[in-house]
Amino acid sequence: MRWYMIWKTLKVVGSVAVAVILDVDDKSEEDRFIDEYSDGMGSVNHCGDDYAEQEARDAHARGELYK
Repeated sequence: MRWYMIWKTLKVVGSVAVAVILDVDDKSEEDRFIDEYSDGMGSVNHCGDDYAEQEARDAHARGELYK
């Protein structure tokens, strides 16, 4: 009985570890870009230019903003 409980505990710990390791960041490249340059107040500052968040998303989609 003791080995059975240890085995079940190891299975649970292993499952959690695999889930944490394989956790995929589901943010798009555009979202990561906006998050990186956002001031937290709805504006995006990239290379000294200020954009509203939607303007920055549109410009990034057109390829005007890049790292």
